Amino acid sequence: MDTRQARILYYEHATAMAYLAVERPDGTHSIGSAFHVGEGVFVTSRHVVEGNIIREIKITEAIAISTREYFTNVEKRDATEEEIQNYDKLMAGPTGKPRLWRHYLPPLELASGPYFAREPDLDVAVFRVKEIHSAAAVVKLGVHFDDWVYRAEWRLSDAIVLGYPPVPMVNLPTLIAAKAEIHTHVTPRHSNAVHFLLSATPRGGFSGGVAIYEDGTALGVVTSSLNMNYEPEQLGFFAVLSIEAIMSCLIANRLYPEVQREFSKSILEIDPVPMIESLYPLDGDADK
Repeated sequence: MDTRQARILYYEHATAMAYLAVERPDGTHSIGSAFHVGEGVFVTSRHVVEGNIIREIKITEAIAISTREYFTNVEKRDATEEEIQNYDKLMAGPTGKPRLWRHYLPPLELASGPYFAREPDLDVAVFRVKEIHSAAAVVKLGVHFDDWVYRAEWRLSDAIVLGYPPVPMVNLPTLIAAKAEIHTHVTPRHSNAVHFLLSATPRGGFSGGVAIYEDGTALGVVTSSLNMNYEPEQLGFFAVLSIEAIMSCLIANRLYPEVQREFSKSILEIDPVPMIESLYPLDGDADK
């Protein structure tokens, strides 16, 4: 993947990313990541939120809004239609199209969750926020189910990784992007699910972030690094839990967005929900 393609993937998905500021039971604070998959539903890693209090959820990158929305909702101005049109004409770019305004969203409010996969060894969690701007990006989930992963060659293909690892001597969480190469895929001893190993440096705070494959779909959710004997995480492998675990968690908790369902159907030509439910049957209401 060349730099231009990587930057396109970054700009297409940056406003889907949010940091999670959490408080642990001992009172200490930590930062994790999450990504938007539609309808205000976010995916993160289980270990980021389990047993912790979510203190803040925030998209840090600016969305693009129209002049009408900026005047009306941001500046709270009672602008006339003529005033809006005149401004758009004055500020039109070389293409003649009105320029959009950069707008930073306020923190998001948790509506429900977090909810977890039924299998405790799957490091994935989902939650919904009360409201999210329609201009916030949506990460499209890939359709590479675990048994399908072994039918394709992934090694040395490319991805980008997005997340919020804390940066020393920086006051605010900052979205970090990194290009990565896929080393291989494995099923680790602690989890009966496919994980991809990427060349990016594993750092705390990337957990719950997303790896975007070179085709523009999510490769999976970033989990903890794979290391041994309590070595520093930077010496381990950057692990990404594949798509099947994410989809099963969303469907089991009845949070699978319709936009994801339609996208999967457009590729598979079948509804993925019954297929996932047959692999992970529900026994009554979802655990919430």
